[in-house]
Amino acid sequence: MRWRTGVGLGLVAAIVPALVAAQTPFDPDGSGTRSRLRDRYRQPENSQKLTDNLKKLNGDDPQQRLEAIGALGELNDAKATEPLVAAANDPDMRIRIKAIDTLGQMKAKDATPPLIQQLFMRDTDLPTKRRILACLGKIGDTRATSPILDFLARDVDPAARGNAIFALGDIGDSAAVAPLQAIANDGDPMLRGIAADALKKIRARPAPSLVPSAFANDRRQAGAAAQ
Repeated sequence: MRWRTGVGLGLVAAIVPALVAAQTPFDPDGSGTRSRLRDRYRQPENSQKLTDNLKKLNGDDPQQRLEAIGALGELNDAKATEPLVAAANDPDMRIRIKAIDTLGQMKAKDATPPLIQQLFMRDTDLPTKRRILACLGKIGDTRATSPILDFLARDVDPAARGNAIFALGDIGDSAAVAPLQAIANDGDPMLRGIAADALKKIRARPAPSLVPSAFANDRRQAGAAAQ
């Protein structure tokens, strides 16, 4: 009996490490572990940088505010979106444009609704509107498609309409295909080429791989039954 117990304990001692090793991702050079440790140590540092730059952004020195916006863009923290949206309405055009460009760089989808609202405000100057359109294109949020089409349908500056068309191409929403096709065919000659390029972008974009909910449920149930 003692011999059998000893054998059993030996087998358990051999099996447990093997199971642990099998469940641990293969990381021969330890890069994954180093990356996780690095991210863990950077969190407090990034949090302090966020706090410091938000203070600078709310300060009075224009140059420091511009530097703060650039630093916030590099941090790419969602907590910076709301302050940057506020800065996108700043009376100082340098601050305003820098904040808008940074929101596009961050692809901050939470900024889409306020930027759309700003786009249609009467006191928003044309250069700012053009920058907002470029930003919305970089963000790529399909919620902007319909408002941009509305903007495009208005009798506005041709350059701004070109920005709108370019943004629609970047967003890649198929809902813009018919209006853009109309412009490419019979629209302003200055905009036809831009519209044709935007259409190519949209059509070249791969279709999203969506699984209908019913099929998804069937697959989950089949997977559970297999286990």
